[in-house]
This record gives sequence, structure tokens and C-alpha cells, in this order.
Amino acid sequence: MTEADRVFSRFPSFIKEYIYSRGWSELRDVQLEAARVIFETDNNLLISSSTASGKTEAALFPIITEICEDPSASSSVSVLYIAPLKSLINDQFSRLDELLEMSGIPVTHWHGDVGAGHKTKLIKNPEGILQITPESLESMLINRSNDIPRLFGSLRFVVIDEVHAMIGSDRGNQVLCQLERIGRLIGYHPRRVGLSATVGDLDLTADWLGAGSGRHTEAPPPKRLPLKWRLCLEHFYIQLDSERQSDRHIKDAERGGVAALDAGYEFLYDSVYGKRALVFSNSREETEYVTATLRQISRARGDEDIFLIHHGNLSASLREDAELKMKADDTVSAVTCATVTLELGIDIGKLDRVAQMGAPTTVSGFLQRLGRSGRRGTPPEMIMVYREETPLPNAPLPEIIPWELLRGIAIIDLYSKERFIEP
Repeated sequence: MTEADRVFSRFPSFIKEYIYSRGWSELRDVQLEAARVIFETDNNLLISSSTASGKTEAALFPIITEICEDPSASSSVSVLYIAPLKSLINDQFSRLDELLEMSGIPVTHWHGDVGAGHKTKLIKNPEGILQITPESLESMLINRSNDIPRLFGSLRFVVIDEVHAMIGSDRGNQVLCQLERIGRLIGYHPRRVGLSATVGDLDLTADWLGAGSGRHTEAPPPKRLPLKWRLCLEHFYIQLDSERQSDRHIKDAERGGVAALDAGYEFLYDSVYGKRALVFSNSREETEYVTATLRQISRARGDEDIFLIHHGNLSASLREDAELKMKADDTVSAVTCATVTLELGIDIGKLDRVAQMGAPTTVSGFLQRLGRSGRRGTPPEMIMVYREETPLPNAPLPEIIPWELLRGIAIIDLYSKERFIEP
């Protein structure tokens, strides 16, 4: 019997049915490695691999199997799943709900958009899997500290999603402090499982994940696949007067007023219209403006408005509407303008391409955004659009150099030539 056969045979029947229903012919390497660590050791586990590589299933299949094999070992929440975004929790909640429908393991999501009734139900009868944001977990630790031993008294696993987005940040430090506080209140540190995009320093990330847990953290190296991308970088100079007008009328554009259009936005529109695409910007304000401008071009040309928007300042209903429309039908054209909220692992179905306004801020962010496209056997595809002010005739050299374009080229070269990723 092969290693894959041994792992598969141990999964409960509903997980096997889940695998069959998706037409998967075999388990991926990352899923086999995760199962080995969880089934055969008592160590923490860091799963670091590219987007759409099956990280979530790699962690949850063996964790759920362990819970099903010994349900009496859990008299509280069994799995604490921490994610940095509410939208990511909502997406994973729907996936988990489908997976666990026949298992009898309840899944509760807990954040600011969840009604009090769902939270009260968990407080009265703590069990199953709890999905929560760091902010909501902080509130729970402060306001329900007396309930923590009962809520997590037999906690077996802590799953931290999007570890690469937390390490080295204030939120990441907050999560580590929260886990230490939970450990002190329940008298032990449960095993930790981290899910991360490909990172530059695997050992450093593993050390961060296991900090204070008293356990060794295993981090199987991700499989290096042949590098094949489709990238297009287009640079446009814009007139100073036009740019001043666009700055002045951003709010007008958001309300449907006249925005200052230029060749850069026309190129972006032609690149994404009629396709399934994401358009990333580096700020919420720019995302609002890009969306409004693309909609204006659509109206001016008499085209159907297929543009959606997604960022952290929007209401939950607007974000969920964009997510549902993107993944409802892979054959229907839809373009969502987004910030980092869709950079992470939310399922939005098959994409034809990704566009980026300006340069991404990090190599990791570039890879995450690029990785949202190119699933199901096709290479990832990204259009980068750079818009910079036309330099004055007598401008000094530093003002003539297209710095934003150079930054984008540097980010691409750092990974394609050096395989550099921020720790």
C-alpha cells in the first residue's frame, strides 16, 4: 500500500465522498505531507505553498479525521481557526459547511457581521470548529474571560490562515499573545497549524508559528514548479492638468460624475472588459476611483456594467454580493476592483486574468495577486498599468525616471531571477 493509499484509507467516508465529488484523482504532495505530520507526530505544522495548491484541505482533512476518530476527547471547541479577514472566514465557512454536512461537526463563524444568536449558541454549547478574526478573539478574551476554560478546555488544534500576512505585524503579535493567554487559561498549548503563501524564509516563519507553544514546528518545503507567467507592463504618461482634475473629482466619480479619463484607463478597460478578472489597487480610495472610472467608460461606450467592488470599508452585504457574483458562473463576465481583501484565499471561481494598477508593494503581494489567476492548468496572467505625470521639459533627471514602473520591474525580477520573497 502506498503512502497516498494509507492516508486516503484513514479519511472518514464523508471526506472521501468530498474528494470524489470534486473529481480529484489523487492527493497532492502538500496534502500527503500534512497528513503525515498530523497523523504521525505531535508537532506543529506550517503549510507553505502557492495559491490554489490545496492548503486548506491539506490541513482540515487530517484534523477532521482526528476529531472523528476520537470525538469523546473534545468537550469544548475542538479547532480554533483564526483568519485575518471576515470575508475569508465567510468563504471558508461555506466550504467547511459543505464538507462537514454529514459529519455532525458544527462550524461557527464569529466576527462583527455575525448575529448574536449564533454566538450565544456556541457559548451555551461549545463544540466543533470556531472560525474567528483576531479582533473578535481579543474581544472574547476580554469580555468572556471566565468562559475561556469552558470554551477551549479540550481544544486540540489552532489553525492560523494567511500566516504570511500576519508575521512581523502588530496583528501577528496580537495573535501570538492571544494564544499565550488561552494556553495559560486552559493549562496547555494545543497544536498549531499555519497556512501560508510561499515565503522567503521557511524556518523563520515556522519559528514564528511555534513561538511559546513548546512544540517543534515542521515545515515541509513547497514543491518548486516550473515558472511560467504571462505578464504585460504598460506605462502611460498623463497630463498634469488631467491628473489634477482627477484628484479633485474623485468623490464626483464615486457618485457617477465626470472623471478625467486617459489612455491608461482606456487600456485597462480594453484588457478586462468581457472577461472574468480582478483589478487590484493599493488603497481603498484608488479602488473606488478605478471602479467609478471603468463604469464611466462602460456607460460612454454603451456597454453593460459588469464592474464590482470589494474592500474592507464596504458593508458585508456589498462584499458578499461581489464574491457570490464572481463565483456563481464561470461563463459570465465579471470584473471586481479590489484591495488586499481579495489578495488572500477567498474562492471567487476561475479568472481569465488579473490587473494591477501601479506596482504591488511587496514580492509576496505580487505573487498572491498573480496567483489568483492561472488555475486549472493555465499559466497565471497579469496586466500591470502604470500612470505617471508627464515630466516638465526642464525637469531634473530624478523627476524624469519612471520610478513606479521601475519598482514593478524590480519586484518581478526579485522573484523570477532571485526567488526572493520577504520573510
